[in-house]
Amino acid sequence: MPVERTFIKRGLKRVELETFLVRELGQAGYGGVDVKRVPTGTRVALYVDRPGMVIGRKGRSIKLLTEELEKKFGLENPQIEVIEIPRSELSGPIMAKRIAFALERGLSARRIGHIMTRRIMEAGARGVEVTISGRIAGERSRSERFYKGYISKAGEPAEKLVSRGYAEAKLKPGIAGVKVDIMPPDAPLPDEIKVKETKPVEAVVTVDATNEDSKEAEKQTQEGERKSGDTEG
Repeated sequence: MPVERTFIKRGLKRVELETFLVRELGQAGYGGVDVKRVPTGTRVALYVDRPGMVIGRKGRSIKLLTEELEKKFGLENPQIEVIEIPRSELSGPIMAKRIAFALERGLSARRIGHIMTRRIMEAGARGVEVTISGRIAGERSRSERFYKGYISKAGEPAEKLVSRGYAEAKLKPGIAGVKVDIMPPDAPLPDEIKVKETKPVEAVVTVDATNEDSKEAEKQTQEGERKSGDTEG
């Protein structure tokens, strides 16, 4: 199989896995997944807002989820690790789903956009961009954009540092799409250089014992000769 098809196949599997987890773990506040091959099988790290809903009573839910990942996606011996997101306001996927849920409840796009933007910035984010597109008011499609702070738009920082989330809101006029980009507060940007302050090295004065002893002996000799001269006189 050509290399290009191999990468395309892996990408499609990744999209299918993301779609499945969003559907199954949406109520638990699904925030992303990290899949890695380990010597004992496949490590699946799930980032969620409410871990208890993923684990279930006596671990039943996580057991069923493990079996489905192994059967549907061919993961070898999946080992699921549930990680709680400490601050859900800094997770793009979670905030996108909250905005979509608020839109479905009848809140206006402009109002919920301003509320969530302010809430994300109050949580400590460096920047946030919320975009709501679709039939959010009437039959004609339009887009509302809410922006505060700083967000990387291109390059490696934009790919690895920005938390991105997408969600859909099913409204009466039609489907509305929600996109949320969040720059976390601890994101190490390449143009930020921190200079470490170093303490000055204290000078160490060394004493030459041999030189001091010779000076003392010479002093004693001179005093002895002076006393001897005084006696003879």
